[in-house]
Amino acid sequence: MTTITGLSGDLHTQVRRELVARQLAEHMTSLRDRGPLRVLDVGCGPASPGILLARAGHIVTSVNTDTDVLTTLHEDLARESADVQGRMRLVEGDGAEAGRHFPPGSFDLAVCHDVLEAQPEPDGMLAALARMMTQGGLISVTSRNAGSLAMRAGAAAQWTATLKGLSATTYPNPAGGTLRADTVDGLCTVLADLGAPVLDWYGVGVFSGLQPDDAEPPRGQKAWTNLLACEEDASRRDPYRLIAPVLHLVAEKTVR
Repeated sequence: MTTITGLSGDLHTQVRRELVARQLAEHMTSLRDRGPLRVLDVGCGPASPGILLARAGHIVTSVNTDTDVLTTLHEDLARESADVQGRMRLVEGDGAEAGRHFPPGSFDLAVCHDVLEAQPEPDGMLAALARMMTQGGLISVTSRNAGSLAMRAGAAAQWTATLKGLSATTYPNPAGGTLRADTVDGLCTVLADLGAPVLDWYGVGVFSGLQPDDAEPPRGQKAWTNLLACEEDASRRDPYRLIAPVLHLVAEKTVR
């Protein structure tokens, strides 16, 4: 299915992309006097808002070590206008090492979505991003929520898996091995220590996250709109956001 963004994807990808873009847009109003923003998109996966930001007139540098991800992004970008294509730069590389190529103050906004799960710990990646930000710049981070790891198994009455998930800090990687999950408190502490305190945080996919990995978005605009309305409201409310599968934090660089 293709939504109003013009970008396709399964249910989980679409919900993340739509909700995170809305949440981030609220905070980006604080940067409106800067004109077109310099954006660093680390990871640039299928739910990343990089193309949406380029459509809005911002200058986006997308970085990833995975050539398949960059190829998919290049194919999506090829369907955009020449103006949008001209505002995006695709770079093969490690986001944690981007500071070697971009000096401090190079960016107004850093987007780090679906990246931290594959890192041994979040500190190194977030420190690299914080160093490259201007004072007052924003850092948007998403990561798998450790508090949600039992939810889907519980909803499916898989009690052995549910019990294991209640104390888990990692989860299976479909490509093999395991990935790491984070907590809100842990990420808030790391960002605050880096001089980038969290302005707000959200839980993404409270309801849709209980569906299978290959679930498709609902058919019809009304059903899709209603789903997003429920997800957006729940993303801001306790206790719902505490058990969402994905955390979204927006931090502001306050220390030079």
